[in-house]
Amino acid sequence: MEKKRRIVVVGGSAAGPKAAAKARRIDNDAEITILQKDGDLSMASCGYPYYVGGFFDDRNQLICTPTGVIRNPQFYFNAKAIEARVNTEVTAIDRAGRIVSFRNTVTGETGEMTYDKLIMATGSVPRMPPVPGVELEGITTLQSMKDADFLRKIGD
Repeated sequence: MEKKRRIVVVGGSAAGPKAAAKARRIDNDAEITILQKDGDLSMASCGYPYYVGGFFDDRNQLICTPTGVIRNPQFYFNAKAIEARVNTEVTAIDRAGRIVSFRNTVTGETGEMTYDKLIMATGSVPRMPPVPGVELEGITTLQSMKDADFLRKIGD
């Protein structure tokens, strides 16, 4: 019996789940795992300003399919046989050994996972401009669901 290919995707915002879905279409038998540092998957970040601005109140609209199904780990497993681990931060990558080390940000549990193919879809890191006042309370970026929740809260 031939060994199944193990594909690990680091990052679960938008690009990670898309890459995992594409990998599934290419290799129906592969073991595919998404490792996502945050608690949400496949966020519609283009909708953050609308949520913050009060155009809609249901936060789940940012993480659901057009038919209203929330994209959570169970969704990816049921729809595409992809394991999605949220609250899981990659702490090290051993490229020579093809091993990803990770830590659960809630429980502190650590572990390792081998891979045949590794997809990095971690996105970007926002940079604050070097202007006076960026250190003041309430000044933030709009990069994540956490940022959107914070801005929505202080805007009420």
